Amino acid sequence: MPAIPLTVLGLFVAACGPTPPSGSPIPSTPSTVASASPQTPTATLIPYDPPDWFQEAVLYEIFVRSFADANGDGIGDLNGITEHLDHIQNLGATAIWLTPIYPSPSVHGYDVTDYFAVRPEYGTRADLQVLVEAAHARGLRLILDFVPSHLSNLHPFFQDALGNPGSAYSDWFLWTNAAHTTYASFAGLSGMPRFNHHNPEVVDYLSEAALSWLDLDDDGDYQDGVDGFRVDNVVFPPREFLEALRQRIKAVNPSALLLGEAWVDRARYLAGYFDEEFDALFDFPLYHIVQGDPEFNGDGVLAGEGFPPLLTSLFGDEAEMFPAQAMLVRFFSNHDTNRIATELSGDPARLRLAAALLATLPGPVMVYYGEEIGMLGEKGGPPAWDNYRREPMDWYASQAGPSQTTWFRPDDRWNLPSDGISVEEEAADPESLLNYYRQVLGLRREHPALSQGDLVPLDLQPLASRTWGIVLSSGSETLVGLFNFADSPQEVSVSAFPLSAQWLRDLLSGQLVPGPSADGTFSLSLPPAAALILAAAD
Repeated sequence: MPAIPLTVLGLFVAACGPTPPSGSPIPSTPSTVASASPQTPTATLIPYDPPDWFQEAVLYEIFVRSFADANGDGIGDLNGITEHLDHIQNLGATAIWLTPIYPSPSVHGYDVTDYFAVRPEYGTRADLQVLVEAAHARGLRLILDFVPSHLSNLHPFFQDALGNPGSAYSDWFLWTNAAHTTYASFAGLSGMPRFNHHNPEVVDYLSEAALSWLDLDDDGDYQDGVDGFRVDNVVFPPREFLEALRQRIKAVNPSALLLGEAWVDRARYLAGYFDEEFDALFDFPLYHIVQGDPEFNGDGVLAGEGFPPLLTSLFGDEAEMFPAQAMLVRFFSNHDTNRIATELSGDPARLRLAAALLATLPGPVMVYYGEEIGMLGEKGGPPAWDNYRREPMDWYASQAGPSQTTWFRPDDRWNLPSDGISVEEEAADPESLLNYYRQVLGLRREHPALSQGDLVPLDLQPLASRTWGIVLSSGSETLVGLFNFADSPQEVSVSAFPLSAQWLRDLLSGQLVPGPSADGTFSLSLPPAAALILAAAD
């Protein structure tokens, strides 16, 4: 490993014993655990710029168990993903996020029993290396889910410390009684005890685990492994830990991405995480506007409810509160939410509207696997719960064929055979949602204003029309996005339209639209549940 400068991490680990080598997370003679009292490091943090490669990325989230099965056991695996890189690349994605791939007793994998290994059902570290190399050969980046907030109660460290105050790992966790038989846990779930991040050994252990994935072949080169991490549940670990993790990772690979999951619904609650902790954060405040209450469907702006000017207020707040280099990942659903197609009742027009809106938001955006074909999903009851949001990717109309996963097939599942929702059914149909996603993400590649432009809300009148407009500018290119979230046509006008051409072209449909009048006034009737991306046609 290259030399690590003295940082917050250095102060944390100065009192620690030896660190576990890569691939061997359990030291044979663990060192004495340091005090669990909070640390107050005073070292100056080294600033690191966020990685350029993520500035305008299209991130594709894969729930590994559900995506593609290469060995025929019905469970998705790493080799299955490698075999389907064509689909991801043709969609227009530039980066891939894998949900946890580590050994775990659960289906979801967020209760880890070994931070240094790959879950056997998913493959091996060698399989991951093959996937990374294949992705890199296509210009795709790959990041892993990293879970530093908590671990599995079956992890050997926790098992050693449970009910054993004299354990070398006793101060690694947050106990709530002297006998160390009760403890703090994620969401009160006994299977996911929380780490004590004020213990330097915990900081060192988790940091070494992260570094091991940056150097998959253990050759000391931290540039040839995965390209960074989506860090789970960052609202719990103390700031000192998150700063230490960043310093340790960036010291060996400054271009590695640190993307934080801070599920909050106000922009002001996100601002602090950009100080010295993360390159990027998920834009949960935007999610709450466009999708509404996560416990209900059809109550957000995309469904025709809510108040579109809230988008203007949000983007204004983000521009004011966040540093210029801050990156916000815009998304409309993920593995913890009801799928966007269910939120929108499978309405084809609204699903296209959502895709168009996502493609016109500058900075990184994310597509959840299956979103591009309109897969449905909503949280179910016990015992499956979120499995209904993470159903197998539908590759075939019959839900049967090479690489089709089958691990979750209850009678009440959302996605069924021959329902019109599959890659096979949509790939050859020029009017399909899949090909619409390919189109809008292709426009995003072709027009820098969409992916990296300055976004300025457009003053559309009347305000009560459930419409929204934006101006996107990059260099000499200026585009205008217009969105009608209502179920009926809406007449809108702009008194000072930013495009002065006689004719405008909608990049989505190719149709021509008359430009503004001589005084700069522009009026248009927007179709119901539709988007237009306008450019000067002459």
